[in-house]
This record gives sequence, structure tokens and C-alpha cells, in this order.
Amino acid sequence: MTVPEEPPVMPTADEAEGRTDPPRSVRVSFWLWVVAGAVGVLGAALFFALREDWARREAERARQAGQDMSAFDVLQTAKGLSWWLLLGSIVFLGFFLLLAYQARRGVRKARALLLVLAVFGVLFQYSVGRVTIYGLLSALLILIAVGLLYGRGARRYFAVDR
Repeated sequence: MTVPEEPPVMPTADEAEGRTDPPRSVRVSFWLWVVAGAVGVLGAALFFALREDWARREAERARQAGQDMSAFDVLQTAKGLSWWLLLGSIVFLGFFLLLAYQARRGVRKARALLLVLAVFGVLFQYSVGRVTIYGLLSALLILIAVGLLYGRGARRYFAVDR
């Protein structure tokens, strides 16, 4: 005894209308979020790998300036900073991917959360991540990406909650 298959259900007009493609600014913003997170992780990984060289240079610079800092203290600071930078950058990349994907689908809450995350991401990259140029580049990309989400082209796309 077999059960007859039911015909596929057609989407309602509201469901079909909700399947619009995102505007170009939202698509570009999505990729900028991905690149910003990846650049942040790349910069953190490079700093993590080169932290001993950085600590050696900073200890020498402090010694020449007459400051009382030992190389051991600078190395311990570099180790702690590198771990915070690496783990923080990975967490930001994960949040960027998750929320930017939702924003690309038109979820207004994701766009608002990305604005909040952008503030924290820029502060993080500018404070901890500014050790490298990658942190500053990541912060710049974050600012551009959030600007695109709130630009004129994206306003109509986020006008209706999906």
C-alpha cells in the first residue's frame, strides 16, 4: 500500500515577494564584512607568529628611550596581546559571517546588530589590532561595509522585515 504523493505547494504572494535579490550595495557589503574579518584574522595570525620579533624591537626602543622595561616584560605583554588579538579576530569573523549572511537575506535585526558589532569591531581593531596595518585596514573595511548597509540603495530592501 503506497501513499500518493502530494503536489508541491506553491508559495503565497507574500512569500514570493520576499524572495527579491538584495541590491548591489548589500551584496558588496556582505563581501566587505567577510574580507574585513579575514584581514583581521590574517593580521592577528601574522602578529601571533612574529610576536617575539615585535617584542625584541619594542624592548630595544624602550631601552633607547631610557624607559625601565625589561625584554621579559615586553615579551609577556606581546604574548598576551597576541592571544587576545587572535581569539578576538576569530570571534569577530564568525559574527561577521553570521550576521552579514542574515543581512544579505534582508533581516533588519541583523543589520542593526552589524551596526553595533561594527562599533565594537572598529574599537577592537583600532585598540588591540592597530599593532599591524591589517587591523587598521579591517577597521576601514568595517566602516565601509556598515555604511553600505545604511545607504540609500539598501533602505528599500530593509523596509519590510523578512
